[in-house]
Amino acid sequence: MFVSREEYLEKMDEVVERKDSSFVAVYGRRRVGKTVFVRHFCHLNNHFFIEFTGKREIDKKLQIASFIDIVKRKFSLTKTKKITEWHEAFALLRDCIEPLNEKEKKIIFIDELPWLDSWKSGFLEELSYFWNNFLSTREDIVLIVCGSAASYMLKKVIHNKGPLHGRVTDIIKMEQFNIMATKELLFKQGCKYSDKSIIELYMVFGGVAKYLRAISCKKTPHENIQNLCFSKTGILHHEYNELFASLFSNSKSHYLLMNKLATHWKGYTQIELAKLLKVTSGSIHAPLHELYASSFVSKTTKFGQTKREIVYRATDCFSYFHHKWIKPDKSINWVVESRSQSFRTWAGFAFENICHLHVDNIKEVLQIGAVPTQTHYWNYVAKNKDEVGTQIDMLIEHTNGSKNIDIIECKYYDGLFTIDKNYKEKLINKMIIFNEQTQFKYNIRLIFITVNGVKKNSHYNEIVSEDILFSELL
Repeated sequence: MFVSREEYLEKMDEVVERKDSSFVAVYGRRRVGKTVFVRHFCHLNNHFFIEFTGKREIDKKLQIASFIDIVKRKFSLTKTKKITEWHEAFALLRDCIEPLNEKEKKIIFIDELPWLDSWKSGFLEELSYFWNNFLSTREDIVLIVCGSAASYMLKKVIHNKGPLHGRVTDIIKMEQFNIMATKELLFKQGCKYSDKSIIELYMVFGGVAKYLRAISCKKTPHENIQNLCFSKTGILHHEYNELFASLFSNSKSHYLLMNKLATHWKGYTQIELAKLLKVTSGSIHAPLHELYASSFVSKTTKFGQTKREIVYRATDCFSYFHHKWIKPDKSINWVVESRSQSFRTWAGFAFENICHLHVDNIKEVLQIGAVPTQTHYWNYVAKNKDEVGTQIDMLIEHTNGSKNIDIIECKYYDGLFTIDKNYKEKLINKMIIFNEQTQFKYNIRLIFITVNGVKKNSHYNEIVSEDILFSELL
């Protein structure tokens, strides 16, 4: 079952249509659908395709044996000489490819590359030699290398300063499904869930393809969350710890950073994180970059500062859910828990996170898709007891010189959301403080994003410029 991924498929079409051979690096977090995407593209277009997959914690001898077995089966070889080194394995593959018609593109797919490049294996050096001295001299090869270990793919392949320096021709960073593609996938699986249920499932699983495919359409959304996340045999009960170990070398720093970020919705600067972890700022620069490159965190600037500091925020839905609900490791009945005040509070932040993840789609609904913007979190801390502090969870700043700003209120509410007199005054006060602190520079629109809509009473009419249903994105 395959959905969405149109931009990646178009990218691969461009690669295949070139008159030269190409070296493509595909990376992204574990279980996001990288392998499925490559296989689908090759089968869709009926390309010659050979796939090799590294095996975790297997020695060089067994990796080579597996490689040779695939070559023998693909090219119907009955006997080969004994091969114990990678340069011999690639030589065999070269000899098999050389006689093939150069007019048709051939795709060589090396999956889980980091596991093949074990210590002192020489794999990466031999792959580089194979590319430089054979594949790149032809016009009919697309070499695709793939890996979930983001730190490895970034250091050793994409930004390699050694044997693969400058060899990669194309990079595909595989992202999670957005919520629209998630709905499409669930529908194709046979899950006829409401939009509200799909939003709640996205709060838990995000758009991670493997997690979504584990959902049983014979069960309710709550039953699926219970079985997958809280059952001791659920596939996601221990997923979080395995996730970081598989993605990052020396993953302790990544794990500690996410522990801090996933429990503090407003986010932290690099300096603030370093102080919390009692380490130097420089020591967490690389793991923060790798978390960002793997889409576990987002980064934005603090609004209104001359020197705009970078704020890092945890935006990976499953990480956010894990820290609140799974990590405490207590007995949970999700049907009951999902009706609690604790859930409603958490769901408000989780829904806001989803809105941040879909800001481009929100802009399209607001008909400002073509307007250059930046998205911020903003707050004002009272300096004395006579002042009132406030915070704005989502600011869309129009950066086209118009001085327009959209203040977005994201409300996850079971029924029709109602603005009463007290809440109206709170919103007015929020805008007054923002205007005062920014010296009345901006033209403000107050916009609501809700699940079930906002009641159009007199308070709404006085202050709200526009409200949109999240289902408009779906």
